[in-house]
Amino acid sequence: MMPDDLLERAAQEDLEALAQLDANGFICGRDEDAGAFTERLRRLRRNIANMEQALAEQGTFTIEDLTVSAEERIPQELFLEVASHCQELYSFHIDWVPGFFINPKASLLFGGCAYYFYPDFFALFIIRKTFRDRARWLIYRRQELLAHELCHVARIGLESMDYEETFAYQTAASSFRRLVGGLFRRQHDSFMFLGAAMLILAGQLIRTFWLPNLLTWPLWVVMAAVVAWLVTQHRTACQRLNDAMASAQTVFGDRTQAVLFRCTDQEIRDLARLPQESVQTWIDRQCEQRLRWKIICHRFLPPANTPP
Repeated sequence: MMPDDLLERAAQEDLEALAQLDANGFICGRDEDAGAFTERLRRLRRNIANMEQALAEQGTFTIEDLTVSAEERIPQELFLEVASHCQELYSFHIDWVPGFFINPKASLLFGGCAYYFYPDFFALFIIRKTFRDRARWLIYRRQELLAHELCHVARIGLESMDYEETFAYQTAASSFRRLVGGLFRRQHDSFMFLGAAMLILAGQLIRTFWLPNLLTWPLWVVMAAVVAWLVTQHRTACQRLNDAMASAQTVFGDRTQAVLFRCTDQEIRDLARLPQESVQTWIDRQCEQRLRWKIICHRFLPPANTPP
């Protein structure tokens, strides 16, 4: 997966080695230096080796509340289905995440998800068994599920919240999902919406069976307020992302989307506020301070424009 010589070169800040790792979906973390970055990848390699050993010896592997079996392994060719899509959007491809077909408990509407851990780096992907033989089930597409979760795995070291779902949903075939996919970006966003929906349901039940004169319109006001908050938050974030795109495009051109994919939330906010004449200076400063930006510039800037 990662030969020793590649990791050794990366630990010495060899930009060619670091760029190769980046292209394979190993994006340098928010404030990682070369030593911390390569040590994280060595931990990943050990964790995957431990999983492979358990599968070979016992036939199963358990992590937290999940148990997977060797015979349910997702074949490599299914991951290859999404390789070109991730490469086209964000200039990375991942072929190292182990994946399994499984129907977890309470899996009525389950499509798929990724288990990933940081900084004790490990990632594992599961999708519904239906996708073994079918590319689509209900609203889910196998290719979208894989690409979406692989985006999360690639960005795990950035510890992003504001744009994590927005980037991942750009892999969707539906323009509607690409537009609104980042609406629920934190767990409490989902809880607020579900809480308002449950209040409406409870109000309707109480009115139907016990209190026919109960006013339920205030509950709809609560729901409207929650939706308005989510939409406003999402629109603001999208506008900020577009502003950051416009700023970075003056330097990176058509590689800008891949660059922003490797940015932290704060860096996107900073880029969105910058006047165009200050963008190059800001990038040069990032390259002086952060290994991740050295890798970004090495991969996505023409050699003549790459900071020393």
